[in-house]
Amino acid sequence: MDYGLADYTSSLMSNFLAAITIYFSVVTAYVVAAFAAGDRLTKLQLAIVNACYGIAAMIMGSLSVLIFDRFFSFAKQMGNPEDAIEPVDFTLPLGLLVLIIFAGSLTFMWSVRKKGG
Repeated sequence: MDYGLADYTSSLMSNFLAAITIYFSVVTAYVVAAFAAGDRLTKLQLAIVNACYGIAAMIMGSLSVLIFDRFFSFAKQMGNPEDAIEPVDFTLPLGLLVLIIFAGSLTFMWSVRKKGG
């Protein structure tokens, strides 16, 4: 076993977990802000908040998916012990989850704005 490859793969998993945590923190902050003040924002404020959110969420979401994809490719290279379960690549479902959560949070802001206006 190549210990350098194992160490790099472990680092990729740590980076993936950090990136997905930041993504969910950004989404949570946006949803809380939408709930707390979404109906009181002016159009300019809403545009600024949505633009900042969109940029931050898409960067962290896509970074999470890309890091996981790289992690999975290196994990496959490491091999698999005979009695271990074959690893499953869930890069595509992860990407879909990121997009669904992003769309859902924007829909939530829209519903708060619609109800308040």
